[in-house]
Amino acid sequence: MKRMHLPQDQALVLQQINELGEEDFSGLADSLRLGRTKLAAIIQVLHHKRLILVRRSAYAEIWVRLSTKGKDFMSHMWPESASLQFN
Repeated sequence: MKRMHLPQDQALVLQQINELGEEDFSGLADSLRLGRTKLAAIIQVLHHKRLILVRRSAYAEIWVRLSTKGKDFMSHMWPESASLQFN
């Protein structure tokens, strides 16, 4: 995998998503204690880097989870995280 650097805030969001498996935007903002605007910007960057997948539920909730590339990234950057990944 190509070496990629993530700023701390992006890495923390990615790690939280990895630990949870899939999370809704509001729950993620609450658990990370991040403002919605800040989290939305981070989610947008991680999505652009193709590390996460974003979907809207029928009730307009936003859900995020790791993409295959995101799972690979996590297993290279944090090998101990491989046992935490949910499918």
